[in-house]
Amino acid sequence: MHEETRRRPSAAAQTASCPGNAARSRRDMRKWTKRVGVALLVSALAPSAALAQVPRSASVATHAMGSLYNAIGTGIATVVSRHSPITVRVQPFAGPPAWLPSMDKGDTDMGVLTSADAVTSYKGINPYKRPFKNTRILLVGGAIQLSFYVRKDSSIQTIADLKGKRVPTDFPGIPIVKLSTTAGLASAGLSYKDIVQVPVSDLQAANQAFMEGRTDTNWLGLRSPLVEEANARVGGVKWISVIDTPEGAEKMASVYPGSYPATAKAGSATGLVKDTAMLTNDIYLVGTKDLSDDGAYAIVKALWDNTKELAAAYAALASWRQDRMVSTKAFIPYHPGAIKFYKEKGMWSAQMDDLQAKLLAQ
Repeated sequence: MHEETRRRPSAAAQTASCPGNAARSRRDMRKWTKRVGVALLVSALAPSAALAQVPRSASVATHAMGSLYNAIGTGIATVVSRHSPITVRVQPFAGPPAWLPSMDKGDTDMGVLTSADAVTSYKGINPYKRPFKNTRILLVGGAIQLSFYVRKDSSIQTIADLKGKRVPTDFPGIPIVKLSTTAGLASAGLSYKDIVQVPVSDLQAANQAFMEGRTDTNWLGLRSPLVEEANARVGGVKWISVIDTPEGAEKMASVYPGSYPATAKAGSATGLVKDTAMLTNDIYLVGTKDLSDDGAYAIVKALWDNTKELAAAYAALASWRQDRMVSTKAFIPYHPGAIKFYKEKGMWSAQMDDLQAKLLAQ
């Protein structure tokens, strides 16, 4: 037995004595080395690949400088840049019609707009001439409250008193304002036919006309920097009420989808000399569908975790609370990256799944 053992060739000798075995051995070694090399490469690249899904920079589109939306966008950009890997730059435009085509192509990353702008642009209905289907909600922020304001010493008290008065109209640079002003007038049973029309291009032009005395009133959002400017220039302004009756609310909503009257308390903002009913609707932070899921997740997380800092950045952002970010009244779909975050926080329900499916099917 020992003799047989001594006579048995070693594994190396067997391989050497058989060229076929040697070739197979070399092939097996190359396969093993390749597998190990690929595994190591994948392991090494995995963290950087994940990071690559979060963009290093992004843009947020807003209305023109000096507007409420520009101030909101600036606050958002500040907080996201500070608390995420993404540096956000603000891009002012005349209004959503100027930047939604860019977002639809994936060239603009985010934007701030009203729920009314969101639903009308998504469906391609007045004032939009075609649908913009690539817009997705990142979060539902606060509510914007809009109305007309007049000089503090004016005898005008409500929108009903604007009959026969000089009112800014048209707004070709930002057509949603034409829709909202029409809705405000409608709450009092008025239309453009009942006023003296003063055509203006955009919000800045309208405010300038008011400060120069070419109009008796102007239309803006509560806490807009332009209101502060007008208040300082004309010796004080006051807001006037939309007509807050069931009939008035119905007429207003029929013109401006998603709007409703809500009261702003006296003294809570410049120009609120008494409790004032205002046209109200939600504000969305939206992103292009092409924004990566990881990028959307990072943006929402930064804003969710730092709501106090948002409020400190700009007063109007105080209403951008966690409990408002997911809304069962959303008019357009949410971004998948945002949905992932909200599910982790327990904020996304089966009802929201149903709503998302319904909105995507429109």
